[in-house]
Amino acid sequence: MKGLILILFSITSSLWAQDTASVKVIARSLPNKVLLRWAVDQPLEWKTANEVGFWIERATISRNGEAVVPIERKRLVAQPLKPKPLEDWEVLANQDQSVAILAQALYGDSFEVSTPGNQMGQVFAINDELEQRFTFALVAAEQNYEASKLAGWAIEDETVMAGEKYVYSVSVATPGQSISNIKNGTVYASPDLFEALPKPIGLTGIFSDKKVGLSWNFNLLQNVYTNYQVERSKDNISFEKLNGVPIFSAQQPKDATEISLFYTDSIPNNTNFYYRVKGKTAFGETGPNSEVIQGTAEADLGFVPRIYQKQLPTDNKVILHWEFKEEGNKLIDKFELRKANTNEGPFSTVIDNIPIAARKITYEGLDRVNYFVIAAIGKNGVESESYASLVQPVDSIPPSPPSGLEGVVDTIGIVKLSWANNLEEDLGGYRIYRSYNPNNEFSEVTRATLIKTSYEDTIAAANLNRKIYYKILAEDQRYNRSQFSNVLIIEKPDNIPPSSPILNNYEVTTDGIILLWIPSSSFDVASHKVYRKRGSAQESLWEKLHESSSSNDSTFIDSTVEEPSVYSYTVVATDSTGLESLPSKPINIMWNGRNIKEEDIRFSGTVNRELRFINLTWNVKDFNVLEYRLYKGKNDRNLRLYKTLNGTTRGYNDVDLEINSDYTYGLQIILHTGRTTLIKKFNIKY
Repeated sequence: MKGLILILFSITSSLWAQDTASVKVIARSLPNKVLLRWAVDQPLEWKTANEVGFWIERATISRNGEAVVPIERKRLVAQPLKPKPLEDWEVLANQDQSVAILAQALYGDSFEVSTPGNQMGQVFAINDELEQRFTFALVAAEQNYEASKLAGWAIEDETVMAGEKYVYSVSVATPGQSISNIKNGTVYASPDLFEALPKPIGLTGIFSDKKVGLSWNFNLLQNVYTNYQVERSKDNISFEKLNGVPIFSAQQPKDATEISLFYTDSIPNNTNFYYRVKGKTAFGETGPNSEVIQGTAEADLGFVPRIYQKQLPTDNKVILHWEFKEEGNKLIDKFELRKANTNEGPFSTVIDNIPIAARKITYEGLDRVNYFVIAAIGKNGVESESYASLVQPVDSIPPSPPSGLEGVVDTIGIVKLSWANNLEEDLGGYRIYRSYNPNNEFSEVTRATLIKTSYEDTIAAANLNRKIYYKILAEDQRYNRSQFSNVLIIEKPDNIPPSSPILNNYEVTTDGIILLWIPSSSFDVASHKVYRKRGSAQESLWEKLHESSSSNDSTFIDSTVEEPSVYSYTVVATDSTGLESLPSKPINIMWNGRNIKEEDIRFSGTVNRELRFINLTWNVKDFNVLEYRLYKGKNDRNLRLYKTLNGTTRGYNDVDLEINSDYTYGLQIILHTGRTTLIKKFNIKY
């Protein structure tokens, strides 16, 4: 339905300023049939289509939940559907003015309209006669479905079956083999999609002197009902239709701002009336009644009080003066003084039964903000109320400091603040202050008083300040400022890696390599990591050797080096959030291998006198030995090279012995690097 309503409401030149015309189709699914309506959406093509007619085709796409393959197609008319002859319109045109307008738009020799000076005049202010015919024809067709059928713009499909789903296509019947420049229109429908029409909603009435103003919501049901009728009753039983022409919205959907339709009815005073509205669809269906409202129009007093002077003798007291014509006194019983905290109210009576001759009143107990009205109470119960008058005593009391200040900051520097709302009635708003150092002066970030209880600030996420500080104050309408709130401390997300340490010295010892560096200067450094790789090739992988437990550590001894080679070292700083600095500039160190200390060599022997040999054994830990050189001598003299053994040997049995002799044995180690150890010796008696 929405497509065709769009045509109806978009009756300005912007509608047909499109490049391609098309057929707009809507459907109404009923339990035993499907109602179709369509229209071409541009004037010139609309005229052409009326001359050649329309083809209507139905495609059955599913049956009882199963897809129909191949799709069943059926043409619903034997000949292109065109407007009926003019004589077929006569009976219906005499009954409904909209039918006569549609017939005139299609068949009249001329078509001219005068433009009324109201909203409808804006709708129908169209200069070209073809556009006038087009516009009025669509509007008239919206009001009468039977007229749409006479125009060849509607059809009822009574051959539908429950359980079947259809796609209807409406196309312009282009003569011969020529190709139409008007797009086909399609719509989906099925008896299974039937929905009962809803009630109109939101009907309200404002009863005043000899009239009532009715309004109801059309926006929520604008895709269901195209127009409405208003009905009135005195007994809530028999209702009569009030509007002779349909009531509809003339707004274009894209510019629509109103959500209600309005109708004013003139009625006598002091008589109770009932009202209801009914919606009518583009298919001629009338929906159910809205809820019924009732009311009575009553005569206005004709006189209105006006507060013209306010006196404030103290901060807690006000004297109000008002004027009211003397001839109105006979129509009223009393005056009432009413008070509220806002101009919109609600107002409550604070002084009642003020004499009809009174023209001033004193009130004590003022708040910070006071709105007063004087109400004249008529003898017939009708009230006449003055405009609200603001009274504010001298105010030097500031609001309370704001509370509940909270905030978060994201990784790109967006700070979101929120706080609890102050309860002062004269509250003007808030002002926000910020600092990067709590000991420095805070600067205001709001350019004006902020009414909301939230604020979004932007800070530089990349600067070196780890924390940001906020505080706020409240301001009343007299610009009295509160004390500051508690300071809010927000820790910024750490996106800045620490500065790199400087690897500035090293020392090669027989036990390993000692590294020294200058720690990172960043204040949030948590540790330093030492990395090493062997060789100078780019593809060599770095391995982590060490992570310090203190940010001040600046020394590390690498005692795990074994093979002589060139080793590269670098140091990386890590902060408390895990961000790492760039590696320090690597240094390359030549390592020739460790020296073997005497305690690294175990060398001993035992005498076996039964088998007459001395068993020599040795062991060297964590060294890659090329060969062992065994020395022998008597009485620690004449120690000479005795045997040379490979690096995998761990002992030797010496049988070249003399009884009652003292022998001295020595062991020397030759490493793969070519380095030679001192000779380790021991004495043994055989």
